[in-house]
Amino acid sequence: MVVRDRSPRTTGAGGWKASRTALLPSVVALCAAWLSLSAANAVEYKEAPMLGDLVKAGKLPKVAERLPESPRVVTPFEKVGNYGGTWRSGMVGGSDRNWLFRIAGYEPLLAWDREWSGKVIPNLAEEVTSNDGATVFTIKLRKGLKWSDGKPFGSDDIGFFINDIAGNKELLPNAVDWVVAGGELAKFAKVDDTTFTLTFKEPYGLFPQRLASVYGVQMTMMAKHYCSQFHPTYNKAGIDALIKAAGVQNWTELFIKKCAVDTEANERWQNPERPTMEPWVIKDPYVSGAQLVTLVRNPYYFKVDTEGNQLPYINDLRISVNADKQTLVLKVVNGEIDYQDRHINANSNRAVFTDAAERAKIKITDGPNADMNTTIISLNLTHKDPVKREIFNNKDFRIGLSYAIDRKAIIDAAFVGQGEPWQAAPRKESPFYNERLATQYTEYSVEKANTALDKAYPKKDSGGFRLGPDGKRISFNIMVMPALGDFLDSTQLAAQYWQAVGIDAKVQTVDRTLFYDRKDNNEQDASVFLGSGGMVDALFEPTFYFPFWNESLFAVPWGNWFASGGKSGEEPPAIVKKQMDLYRQITRYADPVKQNELMQQLLQISADEFYAIGISSPGPLYSVSKTNLHNVYPRPFAWTYPTPVASGTETYYFDPAK
Repeated sequence: MVVRDRSPRTTGAGGWKASRTALLPSVVALCAAWLSLSAANAVEYKEAPMLGDLVKAGKLPKVAERLPESPRVVTPFEKVGNYGGTWRSGMVGGSDRNWLFRIAGYEPLLAWDREWSGKVIPNLAEEVTSNDGATVFTIKLRKGLKWSDGKPFGSDDIGFFINDIAGNKELLPNAVDWVVAGGELAKFAKVDDTTFTLTFKEPYGLFPQRLASVYGVQMTMMAKHYCSQFHPTYNKAGIDALIKAAGVQNWTELFIKKCAVDTEANERWQNPERPTMEPWVIKDPYVSGAQLVTLVRNPYYFKVDTEGNQLPYINDLRISVNADKQTLVLKVVNGEIDYQDRHINANSNRAVFTDAAERAKIKITDGPNADMNTTIISLNLTHKDPVKREIFNNKDFRIGLSYAIDRKAIIDAAFVGQGEPWQAAPRKESPFYNERLATQYTEYSVEKANTALDKAYPKKDSGGFRLGPDGKRISFNIMVMPALGDFLDSTQLAAQYWQAVGIDAKVQTVDRTLFYDRKDNNEQDASVFLGSGGMVDALFEPTFYFPFWNESLFAVPWGNWFASGGKSGEEPPAIVKKQMDLYRQITRYADPVKQNELMQQLLQISADEFYAIGISSPGPLYSVSKTNLHNVYPRPFAWTYPTPVASGTETYYFDPAK
């Protein structure tokens, strides 16, 4: 993406300077919305009745004083809504904090457009520009932004994050990789209270998209005026007393407990006193043993609709904490849920919700699935056992396993006919689609499977199982975590097909903790996960295209080596390092054409190497909501574009007439 602006033009309130071809439609839309709001001297803001009552009682400033000078103007998907109501949804278990993130926790400086076309639009930032080399970014915040406690949000808050949090080795020993280029953290410089610069050691053309990603939220989460009291740089005299009162061991534990730090941390939803920039703020926290989590309206929220109504429309959120997914499904069927997609939108549940639709007054809304695979089986190419490492690194072995799978039968049996045979590759709708990578070795052919496997390990024991280089039966476990994906049945079927061609593969189900312990310690034979990075997010989530980080399950130590800049993990082979170099080049370019060219080179190597085995492309996903809930956009289901909050949950509203 080109972030340089060489042609003088007016961005208007809420605009940002960038490539005319890449971002002009978004800028025009924002400017048009703002001009329509400003026309006829119409900056006469309106607010929820409950806030109006507080203003009348002298407990809250007027709405115009709570909003920034140029609020972000949001055009509702269907129409301008009504104030009021409670949104009921649900979580499962004690570590499901990302549902809270997905419905209420996405307010970065720049945001994805609603359609997730790959464009970024102004959010808390009013304008972002860069120099020609994409090393210096100048960011101008909306003037008059306020945290949920009414205190100003400004440049000092960003400086606090860069210098005192991201750059603090005690708090974050490995720094924050998305604000690092050339191995160095960005340098912050304050221009004024609402303007600052971030300077990178090397070109960072992907930085605007990083700001819009789920990780970009981290920069806007921690208010300096509040969080600095838990930091020894700012409260050396009083920090020990706070540590003792909180019952923690040191200041870093204190800071995390009070201010979270990580976008995915449970602590983010455990401290009602922490100010936020989000539409709703925590009232009843998500702590151990909680059965209900509640969030209430933020009176200082910085967005309005096209008629000047301060958002959000809905008053509060009530999120039940459930023991299992089935309990949540039953709540939907009983009419106790207003909107939900997480945990319930399995293909097997669709008929259940259809049957209950009239009685429960619910509707099903389909949306595209941004994931590129339902089931990616990753043999551990960096296995600690040298024999298994040799077997798994034999490409003919992996090719044989792939041909042995009847993907169409699995799609019918496990995914009710949704999807098509697919490897770990971007979807057809993606600008990074690579046909060879997506379709190679997906034909079901026992003959081709045996030919490839005979090429690798032709000898068999008396039971018909193939023998490895040590003369022993090739046997391994496939680690599956059922709680985080609908891929257990598909994996079990794949293992049966492998047994049929002489490979003793067994499925082993584990909980989330054990899965990550084994994966992080490189102790797994093989593991399974769904495939993210199917759409424009292939640039940011190339997890299965090369060893990108510790979620690249086929080679976690190689991923650690790349993510750490060679400081940890295991140095990979030359061809893998070539991919890593290509990706570094991608991050430096702001030109989408050049990014695509380099990404295709990277994906061609992925096809050559054939790291992991995919089963099928996912079919569409769906959400379930009450028939009287409106402005529910049929958006993509993704993580990098956090679903559904990035589509505008602040504009959801209930029709009181239904």
